[in-house]
Amino acid sequence: MAYFLLVYKCKRKGGKKMSRVIFASHGELSKGMKDSVSMIIGDLAKDIETYCLYLGQNPENYYQKLYAEATSNNEQILILCDIKGGSVHTALSKLAVLENVVVFSGMNIGLALSVLLGKDNLNDEALFHAVEDAREGITMLKELSQMREEDF
Repeated sequence: MAYFLLVYKCKRKGGKKMSRVIFASHGELSKGMKDSVSMIIGDLAKDIETYCLYLGQNPENYYQKLYAEATSNNEQILILCDIKGGSVHTALSKLAVLENVVVFSGMNIGLALSVLLGKDNLNDEALFHAVEDAREGITMLKELSQMREEDF
């Protein structure tokens, strides 16, 4: 089993870094997220970098690397993890004590797109709305016997 971290670096006009978004997961979920995001937003995803944690490695190593990077500048870092309480989330959630780091759990394509497409306004309110939108995008359909066009 492998762990993947994907890093997306956003830039403002004039080349200033605005924020860094990291997708973190067990297995290849983050790799698939990168592919899906690329299909939807195209060139906006071209700068995504992939980091891999293999079985037997410790996600704590990535925590230490990201901690050093986060404390060396004031760059905003947004980390989207696959599952709350998983080893990757547990290690990286310790970064949330830093003022410039936010850690999410329950990564899905809706959350990823909201964060990436809202990169020009990543304040606390926008991040809260991104989570709410991702929650609203989770539904369950059961026993659809007749679907009418007007239902959609």
